[in-house]
Amino acid sequence: SSGINAEYGDASVKVADVRDVGYLEDYTFLNLTTFQVLTSVFLERFAGVPRKVCVNVSSLAAVQAMPSLGYYCAIKAARLMAYKVLALESPDVRVFNWSPGPMKSAMTDTLSRETHNVGIRQFFQSNPWVETDVSAAKMVKIVEEDSFTTGEQQDVFDREKAI
Repeated sequence: SSGINAEYGDASVKVADVRDVGYLEDYTFLNLTTFQVLTSVFLERFAGVPRKVCVNVSSLAAVQAMPSLGYYCAIKAARLMAYKVLALESPDVRVFNWSPGPMKSAMTDTLSRETHNVGIRQFFQSNPWVETDVSAAKMVKIVEEDSFTTGEQQDVFDREKAI
């Protein structure tokens, strides 16, 4: 593979065929290690602020296996679990895992071409998109209203009446 796809990993490789340790290390560093360190730095920097909210942009792929997205699913699951632990360890921090839904992007365009899985390709080519502003508005409303259980994941489709 040529370079790291920071978004979903190498969609052409099945989990059973992952052998490129360097690629896996780089992908994990970029998408998990930096996420954890940035969270820690944020919490340290804002330690004196009484109401802190950490938001993880998650995905259905954090809780549901998807063929061709082995790298992406593994990292999203790890980030979700890290934030669930953060919620338990830091009761003074509100922790929100938001799954914004499928969005039209360069990532999904590339994924629909590079995936080894026909079902994933067909899904992305079926135009299942959630508008970015709609998803963002739902997330902001939930965070502002503090209407979530800290540490848990919510999907944009869980809150059809949120707006």
